Amino acid sequence: MKKIIAVLLLTLLGWNIILSYEVYTLKQEKADGGNVGGASIMSARSEIASDVSELVAKSEHKVVTVISLYGEQEIGSGSGAIYRIDQDHVYVITNHHVIKDGRGVKVMFADQTSAEAEVVGSDELTDLALLKMKTDSEVEAFTLGDSSLVKKGEYVIAMGSPLGVEYQGSVSGGLISGTNRTVSSAQDWDMTVFQIDAAINPGNSGGPLINMAGELIGINSMKIADTEVEGFGFAIPINEVVPIVQQLEKNGQVIRPNLGINGVDLAQLNMFLRMREGIEDEQGIMVTRMAFGGPAQRSGIQNGDIIVKLDETLITSMKTFRQALYAKQVGDEVTLTIHRDGEEIQVEVTLQ
Repeated sequence: MKKIIAVLLLTLLGWNIILSYEVYTLKQEKADGGNVGGASIMSARSEIASDVSELVAKSEHKVVTVISLYGEQEIGSGSGAIYRIDQDHVYVITNHHVIKDGRGVKVMFADQTSAEAEVVGSDELTDLALLKMKTDSEVEAFTLGDSSLVKKGEYVIAMGSPLGVEYQGSVSGGLISGTNRTVSSAQDWDMTVFQIDAAINPGNSGGPLINMAGELIGINSMKIADTEVEGFGFAIPINEVVPIVQQLEKNGQVIRPNLGINGVDLAQLNMFLRMREGIEDEQGIMVTRMAFGGPAQRSGIQNGDIIVKLDETLITSMKTFRQALYAKQVGDEVTLTIHRDGEEIQVEVTLQ
């Protein structure tokens, strides 16, 4: 019996030692920030910071400051991302609104050297512009990512020159807050953009949004500026940017199909005008003017016609009309559904 008791006591003592060791280990893990797979949170934070620092160091010479000039005077500035380099020229993507008011453009590189730039092309609807210049600076183009793979919650980095050249090379980081947001970039036009919570300030416009692989996934474009709003910026996904930039490089502009009409939303017409014109439709656009010899006039469309559908797309406003029209190509034949004098007719039109 005494032997059995002695064995039990030894067993309990050994178990107590094991438990004490486990408690001590847990306390140490808590003091170190907690262990996850053998690496503490503090260690993970250090690794992330190190990764971002290395990423920024590899990317900063791919970012430029874009300065809009009127004669010799600087009238505004923004940022740009080096898109590609050929034997003679460096090509930079920026925003249309960065350069639209100037009569000249200067680009400043990360090494503080600068070069006069030529505007290859610019597009107001998508708020994009393409510049080219010559330089002896050591520069490199971004590797383009695939913005269709970007996920909400992904960590991203915005780079550029907020508030001007003085803060060139600034970096901010944050998350993708949303991947398919719709914002207005110009009259009667909407864009699909990333929503980001990385700090975007005046001067960041046109600069790169990059992922943790260092790939260019977007062009920072705008933010919601309000005293009650924090961290509400937007970037144009690179998959939306590239087709526009390719057209700018090839044609100097984005060539979109033309119907040859001016119109007005029915929703904008007052009750008196509706009654005078006998308009009962609630949605659609009314043709107010046509280009002489244009596609619409050649197809028999008349002033006062109400367009309610383009092919199978319902037309509720000039905005939806433009979006449906610009999804087509020059030379496409489309079917317009029109209300005229209380009747619905269909008209075939070849776009030019």
